[in-house]
Amino acid sequence: MPQYVLYVERKTFIHHLDPRTKIFLVVCVFIWSSVFNHPLYTGFVFLAVLSLVLVSRTFTQLKLFWFGLISLALMSMILWPLFRRGGTTHLATVFGISFTAESVMYGVAVAFRLVAMVLSGLLLLTTTRIEEIELAMTRLGLPYPMAFGFSAVFRFIPTMVGDGLTILAAQQARGVNVAGGNIFSRLRNSAAIIVPLFITTMRRFGDLPIAIESRGFVPMEKRSYYLSIKMRPIDFVTVAVLAVLAGLSIYLRLNGYGVVFPDVI
Repeated sequence: MPQYVLYVERKTFIHHLDPRTKIFLVVCVFIWSSVFNHPLYTGFVFLAVLSLVLVSRTFTQLKLFWFGLISLALMSMILWPLFRRGGTTHLATVFGISFTAESVMYGVAVAFRLVAMVLSGLLLLTTTRIEEIELAMTRLGLPYPMAFGFSAVFRFIPTMVGDGLTILAAQQARGVNVAGGNIFSRLRNSAAIIVPLFITTMRRFGDLPIAIESRGFVPMEKRSYYLSIKMRPIDFVTVAVLAVLAGLSIYLRLNGYGVVFPDVI
């Protein structure tokens, strides 16, 4: 059975940061991506996150997610110009629908925004152990049951990917060609992967409460950790720089910079 683990052990600057610093980085990426709706600004945020992925040397670890990220970006660039109407610069009229330069730019900006957000979360998971993320959440004041819930979800991501690879290999051995044929045959064959994966995932979620109760799990009891995390000077400097950049982005937005449509996010 193929196993897929998101975390990759590397000796990089990103890996050595405290988990709380990396969580704050993800929060800042969400802020930077949300305050702007101009493709130049959100594109810069995307390139910044992508550069961090390259620095952390986890690019190849995310190869299974690139198709989904590209599909998400393309869908945003296609659908948002249809729903976000407005603008004064007419580009074209297709099937009676008028497209403006502003609506297209907004669609591209949202594509960069969503990909940057998802990529920042994946960066956290590929450079930080799940146990460290759980400990960081409790150190930040999050109640332990909530931190445990978040960590349980994170643990299921690589498990689901591994189950998906197993099911895909099994169905291909039975002659199911998921990648072949037209789009309709691909959708029909995809059901052979999605349905077993859904059933397997629900079964695992059903087994989880039994497993933790059998080990004497008491949510409200104070617990100890064998791991230890400590903020170093580089972490405080990084947090300070991120906070300044987050404040600067909000200031720029309030003063009309980085927007195509000033009245929307």
